[in-house]
Amino acid sequence: MKMSKQEVFFVKRFMSAMFLFLILIAVQTFSIELLELSTWQKVIFTLLPVLPLIWAFLIYRAKYRALDEYMKALTGEAFLWMIGLLCFSSFIYGMLAMKFPMPPVELALVMPIVFGGHVLILQLLIWKDNE
Repeated sequence: MKMSKQEVFFVKRFMSAMFLFLILIAVQTFSIELLELSTWQKVIFTLLPVLPLIWAFLIYRAKYRALDEYMKALTGEAFLWMIGLLCFSSFIYGMLAMKFPMPPVELALVMPIVFGGHVLILQLLIWKDNE
């Protein structure tokens, strides 16, 4: 299946943002490990990789706004399912953590789980709708 010029443009921009994110993760890691930095400099280097993620979100938002009503509805439902899964699982985990010792959860994983889960759920909804 051939991608349209708009889809190619979207993929190139989105992948550029992800590439920049990976570069900034490497810069962050090496800077904090190898340089003598003050606390405020460490904070800046730690948060630097968030910038391309914001850029990627804005790229995705523009792509979403260009979708037809059918795909907007499926995309919205996929996010609704993912938010529901996240909320219920975090509530269940919190309830268990009040009564039992539980391992800590790394909050930095929430965003990739939400967006990755959204893509998976969207594909399942499209597959179900095409049956």
